[in-house]
Amino acid sequence: MLTWWSVPAAVLLGFVGTLIQAQRWRLVSRGFGMELTVPMALRGCYEASFLNAVLPGGLAGDAVRTAQQRSRHSSGWARSLGSVAGERLAGTSMVFLAAALASVGTDWRWAAVAVCVAAVSGTAAGWAARRLAPRRKLLVAFSAALGWACFAALFVLAMLLTAPAVAGHHLLALAALGIAGMSIPLGVGGWGPREGVTAAAFAVFGYEASLGITASVAYGVLALASVLPGAGLLLLRRGGTLLPHRRKIELHTNVLPKNESPHGGGPCS
Repeated sequence: MLTWWSVPAAVLLGFVGTLIQAQRWRLVSRGFGMELTVPMALRGCYEASFLNAVLPGGLAGDAVRTAQQRSRHSSGWARSLGSVAGERLAGTSMVFLAAALASVGTDWRWAAVAVCVAAVSGTAAGWAARRLAPRRKLLVAFSAALGWACFAALFVLAMLLTAPAVAGHHLLALAALGIAGMSIPLGVGGWGPREGVTAAAFAVFGYEASLGITASVAYGVLALASVLPGAGLLLLRRGGTLLPHRRKIELHTNVLPKNESPHGGGPCS
């Protein structure tokens, strides 16, 4: 069902979303006294997104990002963890706020749960950004909204390709609920909870639940494609780690000791 052009479209949306996330991480990190360059933050977010997509729980990539930041800035675990968690929780708060707005007219119980999650994560994100100026706090919130818009656009694309029967005015609401399901830290890369929540949301909105599963699976494929650059960056990092070691071995085996004759004739006279 996915067309050939949907994959580069997903990669482009993934790049925009990851760039926005990187800028949000830079802002939160400044509150902890750590400056990140754009390439450094973009690479860290790409690598973390890929690892989150292929490892259980959806948090392993952020753990690696925290460790790398601690090593790079020689900071304590509290500062590195606070900057990464603050950035992630700001995005999570926006995801569940959108889900609450999407479900308020259909099921108040879903809306109440989503509001509670948004409030808790938003409070924690606010604590992480407490040292930032008010203008920068607004930028963090604005970037979280823009990042959510990239996720939503990708979900809408998946629904347009696999569930054309969905009415236009339901697309954003269903995308908001599906993204919230993906944010539940169970399964691998959001697979499982996302399909269950999306199927239930489709049923609540009057569509077949199986159609929701199809759209959610399509989104999962496109979402994985959108973070594939992170896999390439991880391979480059691994290659860069091995290369200096290889050069050291070659230098050790090829360079002759001082004063040793290349023909084994003893010291030069």
